[in-house]
Amino acid sequence: MPSPLPPDFIAHCAAQRADIGFVPLETLFAPQSQVNTEAQAIAQARKLARIFNTPYSTRRSLRLQAQAGNDQAANLDAWMDLQGLHHTPCHPIAYARAQTLEAELLADPQRFLSRADRPYPYASGDHHWAFDPVWINNLLERGRARLSDFTNTRANDTAILVGNGPSLQQTDLSLLAGHDVYVSNYAINHPILSQHARGVAVSNYFVADQAPEAFFELPQWRVLPVGLSHVLEDDPHTIWLNALGGPLFFSHTPQTHIAWHATVSYFWMQVLLAAGYRKILLIGIDNSYQQPKEMIEGTLIQQVENDPNHFDPAYFRGKVWQAADTNHMAQTYALAKAAFEQAGGEIVNCTVGGALELFRRAPLASEL
Repeated sequence: MPSPLPPDFIAHCAAQRADIGFVPLETLFAPQSQVNTEAQAIAQARKLARIFNTPYSTRRSLRLQAQAGNDQAANLDAWMDLQGLHHTPCHPIAYARAQTLEAELLADPQRFLSRADRPYPYASGDHHWAFDPVWINNLLERGRARLSDFTNTRANDTAILVGNGPSLQQTDLSLLAGHDVYVSNYAINHPILSQHARGVAVSNYFVADQAPEAFFELPQWRVLPVGLSHVLEDDPHTIWLNALGGPLFFSHTPQTHIAWHATVSYFWMQVLLAAGYRKILLIGIDNSYQQPKEMIEGTLIQQVENDPNHFDPAYFRGKVWQAADTNHMAQTYALAKAAFEQAGGEIVNCTVGGALELFRRAPLASEL
């Protein structure tokens, strides 16, 4: 593409996908000022289709609507097949089957991945999928090589890990310049954070699936569970990891398996320790959430009003998110604290205010 597509046009595509389940051909080929040739028009359409129409949920919606007689969906589906824009080799499976596969994977991750007769399981909420094992192993092999590159190119032993709490509004983000900064989820949309970020992690299906455009063709490293490969496509900056649930653990070898419990910040902590960082400075990790008291962790919440739990009131507005459990988070942070201290390192809480008291507190400026 000659230049990036206008943000308002991308937002229009995202709204259309949310409304009808896909972005139709007429939108994919909508005239743009920077598109002057037929080849450029096709390139634009392919790019938009890769962003919005290749995620599994979109392809499924597209196929179902096409089968129901929706000509708009049928035409798009046929065009995508002609363009070779196929979805990831995975399919939904029953809960019981998913539980069996997940138990086998947790018991011995390396042995499970070596077996060609076992599909790779991935679950989020009530959704359960099985992935082609060859596909998964190919991505994990690339992920291991990229994790090595990520490790070898870090600037120093200190990293700034950014949470997405409201306290970021009171944080001097100019202090991030020149440091290894890591963000998560929609923080990559923040105009200042995105300038300084070396990498972004996403560990939640709903975050990825509701806004795949936020994570497409980024210059930063992307750290992702391999189970999200049916939502976000591979690129040279993506580190795919074998992310596991089950009993809580801290992984010192994310190149083989990693825990994705409770919070994406914990996901990052395991990666950063393995990458050689020995001092992690936390900002924006407020560790408190406004949510109905009866909600258990993972329950889906529809955020209709402004979002009070993040730095931007529009962060989850109009989207669903999963209820948090700060007690579960505390357990993960305790494991991370012990792991860093055992390695001769430290996690320091430089968040302005907030409710996280497990780590030593200090102003960010004094720790840089």
